[in-house]
Amino acid sequence: MAAAKSLGTTLVKTMSGEEAADLTIADLTSIGEVGVESDEIDVTTLDSTGGYKEFIGGFKDAGEVALAGIIKSEDAMEAMLALAESQAVEEWTITTLLGSTWTFDGFVKSFKEAEATVDGVRGFSASIRVSGAPVYVAVEPSV
Repeated sequence: MAAAKSLGTTLVKTMSGEEAADLTIADLTSIGEVGVESDEIDVTTLDSTGGYKEFIGGFKDAGEVALAGIIKSEDAMEAMLALAESQAVEEWTITTLLGSTWTFDGFVKSFKEAEATVDGVRGFSASIRVSGAPVYVAVEPSV
């Protein structure tokens, strides 16, 4: 399989309630890493041999998904701020252009308007703290 562009990747928050439409987080310039990292538990004992520490895996942590974007709508600013204020754990889905997805529960841990500069544009940064296990579903491109 050839490399794929990340252009076209989307982030959507599933809205709760029967009549609520999903919320696409628009005007993103980057979506950070998503995956799994394990804590380590040191199991080295006084009679361990070889001069090396020994470890086993502990709890897994999916970390945070960092976001950055450009502010093109005050409505989008208000929506992101409301998500940060609510601290509600919601379902999020990252979808690549090819259709592969990462789905996870998480809350908006931080949301900040970016620094204003002379030659800059209004931007924002945010992070979503993942709660529980993320789920990856691969879609192989058709030939």
